Amino acid sequence: MLSLSSKLIALASRLQSPSRRLLLAAPLGLVLGLVLVAAFGVLADAMDWVPDKSIELAQQQYDEAAAQRLRLWREQLQQLSGESLERQLRGVNQFFNDQVPFVSDAQHWQQDDYWASPFESLGTHGGDCEDYVIAKYYSLVKLGVPVDRLRITYVKALQLNQAHMVLTYFPTPDAVPLVLDNLTDRILLASKRTDLAPVYSFNAEGMWLDKMKGQGILMGNPNKLDRWTDLRVRMNRQGMDL
Repeated sequence: MLSLSSKLIALASRLQSPSRRLLLAAPLGLVLGLVLVAAFGVLADAMDWVPDKSIELAQQQYDEAAAQRLRLWREQLQQLSGESLERQLRGVNQFFNDQVPFVSDAQHWQQDDYWASPFESLGTHGGDCEDYVIAKYYSLVKLGVPVDRLRITYVKALQLNQAHMVLTYFPTPDAVPLVLDNLTDRILLASKRTDLAPVYSFNAEGMWLDKMKGQGILMGNPNKLDRWTDLRVRMNRQGMDL
């Protein structure tokens, strides 16, 4: 936990020179007030992203351990809010890789393919590839990463010879994306993931026929995916807006 003086120094260091001089010249009471307002704003945002309603529901529907995992998630989002994009990507990727054990849909939900919400993955303490991706996507969007830079991406895992799902981040529309994957904690460029063959991707704004570089070919509206629509409805009932 940073001391208040450390937070003030960090805040001042992020400002351009004229703003920094104004901040350092301001009365201490005013500076303290600005820091407290900013800290309260971060806390309020995180409580909206993972609301008390969801934590209480987890305790009722699952157990106290499930509720605690949601609290840890909210704390993680609080800590990552305002951090650099690199830290946000790494922090979110690592959190869910650590907190959610891999369990197949057949074993976990007795279904061939079930898209679990972050509430369900953390609550039941298990999920498979698409569940990691959904939780990471929701977290990064709430942290302020633009939706058009994130893609929920279907791939073929060549070494496993099976369908797989990853989250990709595009720094620019024509860039080779970064890949967030439950199979590894390392975030690598898609061009370095020769074990993956992209098929198609989507986000809240569209669907694309994929390729290793660039946006791909626009295919249509993601709401045509029944599982995506069902997921959004369930998340709304659980207190979260996808």
